[in-house]
Amino acid sequence: MSENQKNISDNTAKSEEKAAKKEKKPSPRKKKKVSAGKIIIIAIAAIALLLVLFPGLRSCAVNTARKIPGVNKLVPSEKVGGAGTGTYNYYTVTSRDITTTLTGTGTLQAYDSYNITATVTGDILSADFEEMDEVNEDDVLFVIDSADIREDIEDKKKDVADALEDINDLYEDYEDLKIYSDYSGKVRELYVEAGDRVADGTAIAYIVDSDTMLLDIPFFAANTDHIEKGAVATVTFSSTGEQLFGTVTEISNLTSVNAYNSTIRNITIAVSNPGGITFGMKAYASVVGNDGITYDCSGEGSFKYNEEETVRAESSGELSAVYIDDGDYVKKGDLVAQISSENLDDQLENLNKAYDNQKKALEDLEERLEDYTITAPISGTVVQKNYKELDTIGSSSMSSTTNLAIIYDMSKLTFDMNIDELDLSLIKVGQKVNITSDSLDNMVFEGVITKKSIVGSSTGGTTVYPVTVEVQGNDHLLPGMNVDAEIILSSTGEVPAIPVAAVGRGNIVEITKAQVERTMGTFDTKPETETVKVEIGATDGDYIEIKSGLSVGDVVVYEVKNIQVQDFNMLNMMSGMGGNMGGMPQGGMPQGGNFNRGNMGGNRSTSAGGFGGR
Repeated sequence: MSENQKNISDNTAKSEEKAAKKEKKPSPRKKKKVSAGKIIIIAIAAIALLLVLFPGLRSCAVNTARKIPGVNKLVPSEKVGGAGTGTYNYYTVTSRDITTTLTGTGTLQAYDSYNITATVTGDILSADFEEMDEVNEDDVLFVIDSADIREDIEDKKKDVADALEDINDLYEDYEDLKIYSDYSGKVRELYVEAGDRVADGTAIAYIVDSDTMLLDIPFFAANTDHIEKGAVATVTFSSTGEQLFGTVTEISNLTSVNAYNSTIRNITIAVSNPGGITFGMKAYASVVGNDGITYDCSGEGSFKYNEEETVRAESSGELSAVYIDDGDYVKKGDLVAQISSENLDDQLENLNKAYDNQKKALEDLEERLEDYTITAPISGTVVQKNYKELDTIGSSSMSSTTNLAIIYDMSKLTFDMNIDELDLSLIKVGQKVNITSDSLDNMVFEGVITKKSIVGSSTGGTTVYPVTVEVQGNDHLLPGMNVDAEIILSSTGEVPAIPVAAVGRGNIVEITKAQVERTMGTFDTKPETETVKVEIGATDGDYIEIKSGLSVGDVVVYEVKNIQVQDFNMLNMMSGMGGNMGGMPQGGMPQGGNFNRGNMGGNRSTSAGGFGGR
């Protein structure tokens, strides 16, 4: 007979013996009936009392419970085998990564998108792209017929040129307001001053060149036949007898008769003025002829200025400035005075305004011409194309406000997830996010938090804040997909860890030296153990970090109670109520497990010490 059959036979015999004894007992006295409602109330109160007195029981109910697919009941997750009250689990201390997370959901959207619209009308000459084509920024998408606007541009260019010509013509009139000297010399007399009104032809100044003086002197006509221009002349001043040299500059073709009935002809001799020659001084001269003979003049001659001019106004108006004074030396081309004209000023202002308007209109047309060539504003994928070649934008069936195409930049995808106000302080830009989608089984994508908004929204007394997540290295996700997200709040790396249920009140853990065949399992009876106090760290709800007190390889032992389905469900409900009332009791172990803050917030796995409930 096998051991199991022997146990079954013994159990059957014991049951028959108990039944026989029961028949021999006297009938018990009839007791007063208790209502079912009172029984339930008493049961709930008893369970609540147990939870308060023994918080480790509540932790076991919350942390070790798991759903069995297809069965509507809860069983211990660490229970590997064995049945009945008093089953002892064992677990060999191993290193594992304790990670705390917040969970939520979101809907993917493209990193950037652009609706392409036309601001002009006309026939589409080309649209050389198709939906799902990849395009780069500034790639040409649509070319619209621009013949009409190009004709308008040419017309406007002519208008601009005409306006500029009008301004230049007026500037020529302005030049007449400027009074220049046509000769070099000294100002012998200034006739006007600033503020005077002048008319066309009004004398402004008398200017003479006294640096070189001209001596007009008569010679006998027969002798002038031997005298040439450029010949050297000796000039003798009548008053002093002083002599200077000069040069013949002109021989008159006219002859005359002097008082002695001699035929004479005037010769002009230029003499450099040392400073003492004045207008009208008398002198004699002799000139060496081309035949080598020196010929004397036939009489005295008088000195005159080499150049002399009366500067006159060429327009009417008020002298706004006079730039010379008596005795000043001026050169040919110097500006000596300026006339102002309000009439010309007004004309110039109006012409400049007209020119600016024409130029601005031309610039607007040239800028609009660019709108006839539509380029991609961003790099990305063409997800929609509404117009094709030979379509007419602005026709009765199409509108210039209709989207021509839509481009998505799907090099990255983003989504927003709502975070409960109590958890917002745990969120930081740069935290990693694990992302999954029901449409892509067994695939996990990596993301990172790029924005943490401080603009929240409240519903039913709960405030949540949007956090933006950017998906990295995506080859499968698409805009519009719904995703589940798990924000990695912290990660310990590989640290010694044991099940949360193995830590008792006061952070006490039982260990055994018993030999075990695998990392975890059960004992039918409690082995010999010793207790140690441990220092705990982070927890993910199932496992907890052991900072000190245990080493990798130690075997911990903890008792797991089997509870009837009805009682276990009630206990789980009550422990959930207790979880909302607070975190870890003073000196106790942390309460693990994920719990929901409502549809508006995310689920979170707690770290050591627990997070307080609402």
